[in-house]
Amino acid sequence: MKKLSLICMTILAISFMASCRGPQGPAGHDGNANVASSTVTIYSEDWEWSNQDCQWKVEIDYPAINNNVFNHGAVLVYMDVSGSWNQVPLTYYYQDWGTNENGQQVLLNCEASIEVATLNDGGVRLYWTESDFYDGMRPQTHDFKIVAIEASVFATRSDVNYSSYEAVKTAFQLAED
Repeated sequence: MKKLSLICMTILAISFMASCRGPQGPAGHDGNANVASSTVTIYSEDWEWSNQDCQWKVEIDYPAINNNVFNHGAVLVYMDVSGSWNQVPLTYYYQDWGTNENGQQVLLNCEASIEVATLNDGGVRLYWTESDFYDGMRPQTHDFKIVAIEASVFATRSDVNYSSYEAVKTAFQLAED
């Protein structure tokens, strides 16, 4: 009886394992569950002017920024400048068309300071300040990459050059999004 019971259980286990087989999906990306990274496009019309601060602002919701990340981890923001990710804060030099005192279109050499503040409710606020504090030119569309690193991981990785997105991407096995 004991032998029959063992045989039945073996047959049942084999048939259960066989029924679980099926086509496999594509392999997932390698990565780190404690590090989140996303690219966010901020369109020109997303920026809001603040007369009080003489700067443009935009808020980006990013739920990966939890209390652990906010208080003890790291939030890194990079801006795409000509195909290269540059860490924010940064001074951004660019050219744009403006109007001179005669009403003619002229190419202007511009300079802006881009800064970031981490919000404790899951997001970041970006600030765009023109060097002349002029509000006439709304920032153009730009891509920003946000990386949120949990405290347990951040505390053990002092070897990473956090100013370089490529170094962060390699160290934490981040997939391109």
